[in-house]
Amino acid sequence: MAGQSTIVIDANSLLNLAITRVDASDRAPTGADPLKALLATYDVHVPDVVMGEIGEAAVGDDLLARAADLVLQAAHHLTTHDVEAALEAPLTYGLDTGESHAIWLANDLQAAMFLTDEFNTTNYLLVSLSLNDRNTLFTTPHVLCSLARDGILSTAYVDAVLTYFVETKHWDRAYVERLRTEYL
Repeated sequence: MAGQSTIVIDANSLLNLAITRVDASDRAPTGADPLKALLATYDVHVPDVVMGEIGEAAVGDDLLARAADLVLQAAHHLTTHDVEAALEAPLTYGLDTGESHAIWLANDLQAAMFLTDEFNTTNYLLVSLSLNDRNTLFTTPHVLCSLARDGILSTAYVDAVLTYFVETKHWDRAYVERLRTEYL
């Protein structure tokens, strides 16, 4: 994976990238696979606890479970880390275990990006304060726009995916519009 930027990603972002591929409803955009595009473009790392969260989400037959199953099928393209074994003391970031371990991993790897979808919550502020380099904090809509800007995903498809998430996941419309203006 020489030459690829190292990113660390949390469970919600992985699931959001997969969900458009498994949603067979009329509202789902059709086009390239954003999870596959991310995994082909970046050197993606996750703590093993995040993969545990994905495994727990894969139980059932709803949309989230199908997205989790798709992430598990692509797991061989991820590098997982046993962060718990490397910790000398419990993390005190005020976030859940997966997010905390992912932040620790991003700091340890000096990752170019930490990808999370906590942008509609106060957790985003805690994540920002916990990263050694706040300039590495990205969201899924931001990365989708970057993939469109770089010609990896089509602009029209990313535009449709952003609309899908604003309507289904209630991503902040003003934030998404700002990204559209800047990247698409």
